[in-house]
Amino acid sequence: MYFRYLYGILVGTITILAIILFGAKGITAFALLAFRPLIMRWKKMHTDERELSLFYKTNSTTLGVIIFLIILMYFTMGQNVKELFTPYWLTIFAASAVAIQGIVGLILLKLK
Repeated sequence: MYFRYLYGILVGTITILAIILFGAKGITAFALLAFRPLIMRWKKMHTDERELSLFYKTNSTTLGVIIFLIILMYFTMGQNVKELFTPYWLTIFAASAVAIQGIVGLILLKLK
C-alpha cells in the first residue's frame, strides 16, 4: 500500500510541474499513472480486504479534503479566482487530486 500512495504523490507532483513548465505537452506525464497496475502485477503485489477498505476510506477522505480546499479557495480568493486559473487548470486540479490522495492514504496508513 505504501507503493500505491507514494506513486500517486510522485505522479501528481511530476504532472503538476510538467504542466507548469511545458504547458500542453506536460499533460503526457499523466501517462505515468497507467504504469502502476503493471508494476504491481510485475512485483506480485496483491491487496487484501483490509487494504481495500483502507483504499475506499482514502478515496472518501480525499474527496472531502478536495471539497474543503475548493470552498476555502473560493472564499479566500473572492473574485480573483479567475486570475489563478491557467488554461490547464482542470489538468492541474486532477494531478493535485492524485497527489492529495497519496498524502491522505499515507496519513491513514500511519494512523491504522
